[in-house]
Amino acid sequence: MFVISRKRISLILVCLLLAIFAYSYEGTKINLEQETVQVTSTPVSGKVIVVDAGHGIPDERSRK
Repeated sequence: MFVISRKRISLILVCLLLAIFAYSYEGTKINLEQETVQVTSTPVSGKVIVVDAGHGIPDERSRK
């Protein structure tokens, strides 16, 4: 039988917390290195924009 003492549990938790901290630190470090690109857009007036999800299945209503 494997017995886990309080010392071993606390060591495991500390290692887990350090791993989470290191992973999150590396993730923020990567995001800081990305450069931003400024874009401009023009307003669309008098137009209707339709977005179709198109899940690969033909629309049943369009076959009439």
